[in-house]
Amino acid sequence: MTGSIHIENLRNISKLNFDLPDRGIWLLTAGNGAGKTSLLACLRRIGHSNAFPIHFPSSIESTNLDNYSKARIVYGIDDDEVEYAYRGERWAPRPRRNSSLLDQFGYPSVIYVGATADRITPRPEDFSSKRIKNAPATLIAAANQIFETTKFDDLRIVNLKKGGGNRAFVLRVGQNPAQYHSEKQFSLGELCVLKLIAQLEDCPHQSLVLIDELEIALHPRAQVQLYEFLRRMAGKKQLTVIFSTHSVTLLKTVPRSQIIYLERSSKGVVTPIVACFPTYALGNITLGEERAPDVILYVEDEVARSIIEPLVKLTVQKKYQNNSLFPVVKTVPIGGFESVINFLSQHTSVLPGGTKAQALLDNDVKSESVAAWENNKNYERLQKLESVKGQVDYLPWTPEVGIVEYLSDPNCNVEVDLRVHFSDNQISIDKNIFNNFSGLTGKERRQKAKQIFKNLCSDISKVTAQSIESVEKSVCEVFAKYYFSKNPSQILALLGPKLC
Repeated sequence: MTGSIHIENLRNISKLNFDLPDRGIWLLTAGNGAGKTSLLACLRRIGHSNAFPIHFPSSIESTNLDNYSKARIVYGIDDDEVEYAYRGERWAPRPRRNSSLLDQFGYPSVIYVGATADRITPRPEDFSSKRIKNAPATLIAAANQIFETTKFDDLRIVNLKKGGGNRAFVLRVGQNPAQYHSEKQFSLGELCVLKLIAQLEDCPHQSLVLIDELEIALHPRAQVQLYEFLRRMAGKKQLTVIFSTHSVTLLKTVPRSQIIYLERSSKGVVTPIVACFPTYALGNITLGEERAPDVILYVEDEVARSIIEPLVKLTVQKKYQNNSLFPVVKTVPIGGFESVINFLSQHTSVLPGGTKAQALLDNDVKSESVAAWENNKNYERLQKLESVKGQVDYLPWTPEVGIVEYLSDPNCNVEVDLRVHFSDNQISIDKNIFNNFSGLTGKERRQKAKQIFKNLCSDISKVTAQSIESVEKSVCEVFAKYYFSKNPSQILALLGPKLC
């Protein structure tokens, strides 16, 4: 059974279709005016009949102010629907016989936590130490873990006779006689978290939990700890948790598969993008310095990077069919292959959780270096490679060798490819530079290929009046395009899984 919501003409939303996600924890984010708070309010209505008057109050005195007369909110389960619209003085269902449809969404309880925390401060006549009890141990442990402290060891709960509720938090700060801090002494973030924990401890299994602005007044470390707590509770109680946020920290922490981004068109049509790439969302809601790539590819040197970058671009175009929802990939040269392995095993912990780190090593590492380690039983190096095995793959060639094999192939229109790329018909290749190359193997072949590559780029630099660095990058790009055109399946199989 799948529940859905269709919204029309509500605040900044002209149209929004939203399918309720599966049980688990989901991050909901959006650009300006995309309606995530309005969507949460509509979700709240599944369990609270007063949600619309609270979140969408109309001005009875004026037909031009806070007017919801054109708004429609339709809830559907399979083929059954019920529409809510503002009809004069209240939000009424149509058809009325389907008003019980919301009970069929399967949530025994709907918890809504807004971006506020009303404080309950006991009055002297209400406060009695006899009514003070220890807070639940699970609540204390969760609060201490989220805020990385032990201060909540002294958290207490007092039942009140009067006031805004019958239960309030107090923190014991002294003994003989005992003294306490009331809720007005708690920070906004602390109080929000404490009340959220208490609600989750008490809520039935399979409930729907809606949290607006999860990060409010919380340090980034506390945001991550709170997210981990919610993830555990969602699994333990089979909850569906949907929290809205603009937090860069959380967008970099939550798995991509659990990110929902609301994209609003110029006409107010809002489209939910499920499993949105973090950088796509961050690119719309943050400043440049707050962004991080979805994928980092570590390579050995600049030549490898200059080949991989156009191959990645071609792979993205093929895999995502020019769809704007593609991953942001950064290729980073580290040094020799052992440096890449060391870096991968020691430094990827500094990356955001949403950034995938992979290494693409030159082909000679697999065919020569690793083979030598195995023959010599160099278990130390083999173990280090094994520790990052899932993050390491190999290029089909050693970069310069692959380029020179292409340049020296009589069946390839190399000169034509280079002339078209550089827009210069003066470019020519002296075939004598390839003498003795075909008979070489191993290290000698690699060294010869590097020499040929450097000499050729130097010659093209003189003809085109471009820098050697620019020419080297261009030759790598020409090779990458040629290789992809001849071996698309091979490159898609190599790079495609790394871009997911």
